[in-house]
Amino acid sequence: MDACRAEFRRRCYECVAVVSVLLSALPAAAQTSTPTVSPTLAAQNPPQVRLIEWNLPAQGDSTPGAIIVDTMGDDTNRLWFVTRAAQPNLYRVEFPRSLMKGDAKWTSWRLNAIITGGLRKVRASRDRRSIFIRTISSTSGEAVEQVNTDPTKCQTTVYQDSISTGFDVSDVAVDDMNNVFTTHSPSLDPSQSFVQRVTPGATSATVTRWSISGSGAGLCGDVAMPADSSSNSPCISGIAVNPSNRNLIYFSEPTTNTIAELNIGSNQATVRRWSLTDLTAACVPSATILCDRIFGPRQLLIDRRQKVWVVTGNGDLISLQPSTNKMTIHELPDNVLADPFSLAPDDDVVGYTSSSANKVGMLLPKGPTHVIKPTDPTPVNMLPVVNFTATTSGSVCNSNFVSPVGKTVNGMVTKKDDGTFIEALINTGFDDNGKQSDSTNPLGITPVKSKAQGTFFFAVGNNTSVNPLIDRVGFARLPIREKIKFPRDDDDENDGSDKTPSWHDWHGHPDNGDDDDDGIDNAHDSQSAQERNAQQNDTSVPDGTLAGGASKDYTMVTTSTSLAIEALTFADDPLAQIEIRILNSLGVVVAKSLPTPGLAAVEVLLPAPDTYTCRIINYGANPIVQTPNLFVREPWIP
Repeated sequence: MDACRAEFRRRCYECVAVVSVLLSALPAAAQTSTPTVSPTLAAQNPPQVRLIEWNLPAQGDSTPGAIIVDTMGDDTNRLWFVTRAAQPNLYRVEFPRSLMKGDAKWTSWRLNAIITGGLRKVRASRDRRSIFIRTISSTSGEAVEQVNTDPTKCQTTVYQDSISTGFDVSDVAVDDMNNVFTTHSPSLDPSQSFVQRVTPGATSATVTRWSISGSGAGLCGDVAMPADSSSNSPCISGIAVNPSNRNLIYFSEPTTNTIAELNIGSNQATVRRWSLTDLTAACVPSATILCDRIFGPRQLLIDRRQKVWVVTGNGDLISLQPSTNKMTIHELPDNVLADPFSLAPDDDVVGYTSSSANKVGMLLPKGPTHVIKPTDPTPVNMLPVVNFTATTSGSVCNSNFVSPVGKTVNGMVTKKDDGTFIEALINTGFDDNGKQSDSTNPLGITPVKSKAQGTFFFAVGNNTSVNPLIDRVGFARLPIREKIKFPRDDDDENDGSDKTPSWHDWHGHPDNGDDDDDGIDNAHDSQSAQERNAQQNDTSVPDGTLAGGASKDYTMVTTSTSLAIEALTFADDPLAQIEIRILNSLGVVVAKSLPTPGLAAVEVLLPAPDTYTCRIINYGANPIVQTPNLFVREPWIP
């Protein structure tokens, strides 16, 4: 049976090729507490992971920490990070499309700070030339610092907190109106905790605060609670704005061991909380899940499906779907010894850094879901509105180029009841010049949206290089060996390397018709363009039963750069009569498939920017199970 299906699928792709040729002639419009878990790979053949690292000259600074990639527009995945200690800088790194094929350009701005927390780019303006950073100012304590990244200027603006003292450095959240949110516990006193919104102006900032007394928001690590010891204190306390509703702010509360939601959408703000202590009680131990006490929520981020993810001091990744109160627990392989610093949700996977274990890792989550009822919404008092004076001054800016350094390090794949963990041990192995890796203490991590899932930029917190002193950031390509729902195209699977065997060969991927493991079948994968999955679920598995005479619609969105729309489906019955129609937003059919038993395929070349409907119709009397593959082909981004 499997052989028959394979032969049928091969013929499907042959038919698609013929159909594509026919359609191409038509006009476009018509077309320790660690569980005992055995790695999934044999001990004699542990996985290897390829890294790329860049050594930037230290400029009186050290310890690269928070890190982001802005993918919202014109900057095409530039990397931003801040150093945490000595004389911190903000860095921007611009890479060639193939990471090993050229030098990266770095630019730096000296900050008026002695330590830094999180950072974010502004979201509303198209040029997005401002970065906001949570800092401890070098002059008088806690501050929010804004860097103008206009290449013709070299300056920063400090919005100084006149009353808050202490050593907490939370993350930063920015809404679509450029309001900047942080959390604070002045003098490290949880009884004084508040959420703060800074609305920047030319000469001052309006500051609004909501009291959340007793929460410890803004604190992280052992400054938050003695049991949550961390070699990276202060680590980053989490805060994030719901991307679909700017009135909902989520943040970590380490003192009460909760995840909180602040609703500022009415005259009376309210807060509700989900208890990690209650989640611990709901956990059911298994052979690979210990259900250790969950405590110490740290960095918190929201994925594009509005699921909240938080990393904890005792080595867990926790998810929360606020609309349903469903939560999940995922214990890192090193558990409490991991001392995780940061996390990076990316559709099907969640990246993380196990700082004390010197690991950059990735979770493919699964396992049981627990419904944890939140507290009822309770009123929150607004503190008196204050103004911060904006102090703008010149900075010290530098720029230069740096070459990539490829490395091969040891990997580890651990399958547990709560998910698959794929990790790179960044302090093992050798670089391509035979030098042993000296990278340790990874801190910030962020997904690389221009490449496949499983690729991340990360900050190397420490290294042993002393001549010359360097700051270091890295890129990791972690192998995904399981089916994922939202794959991204990535035809540069070797990242520009010409080594033999290729980096990709070390992934150990199965012979599944997808040679580069990016979720795009070889039949549709082009080296000269990028394919974007158009269907908002898995495009390579059966999509349910389609009754006789029935149809099903899918949405396909094109832009001014789109090269083609491609749609293919085949039925479990090779004699089924099915058809694909492509309709524009006015409901006009711009292309339809030719009659072919058992399958249908259609292509529209150079489609106009629009929201199209792909309609799959079953003309037969009997129900079928059909498997759609829907793509929008885009040019490579230079």
